[in-house]
Amino acid sequence: MFNGEAHLFTSNTMITIAMTLNKKFRQFRHESDTWKRYLQFIQQENNHLKNRLSQVLQHDTDEQFLERAEYFQSRFLTEDDTVNMLRQDIHELDHLLSKELYEDDGTFLKELQKKLKKMQKDMEIVERQFSKLKSDFNLYLMQML
Repeated sequence: MFNGEAHLFTSNTMITIAMTLNKKFRQFRHESDTWKRYLQFIQQENNHLKNRLSQVLQHDTDEQFLERAEYFQSRFLTEDDTVNMLRQDIHELDHLLSKELYEDDGTFLKELQKKLKKMQKDMEIVERQFSKLKSDFNLYLMQML
């Protein structure tokens, strides 16, 4: 009887662990989806800013304005590159999240959590930087126009 109880305990423990992992993975996927939507938003906003710069350049082309416009154009292109790199990072995370974990000794989950934590920090940085870029650009246009 003891062996049967031990087996039942082990089975219940394994089921509990699997359910916990399943919840974590759903949360990880939710974060990944949120990041993808946010990157899409940044890309759209960045395109809007580039279009606005183009519109302004059609009317205001003094040398000082052109120099600053080149600076912002460069920053917008850098933002495009950053968004593309982050999309690739998220794609790699999604690939990891699609793997089966039935015989993981915990190292995979730890590595995945480490990558997710890095991605969270990267997304926070991008959010701050893009917000500042957008604010700086709009402030500059307000001063110049």
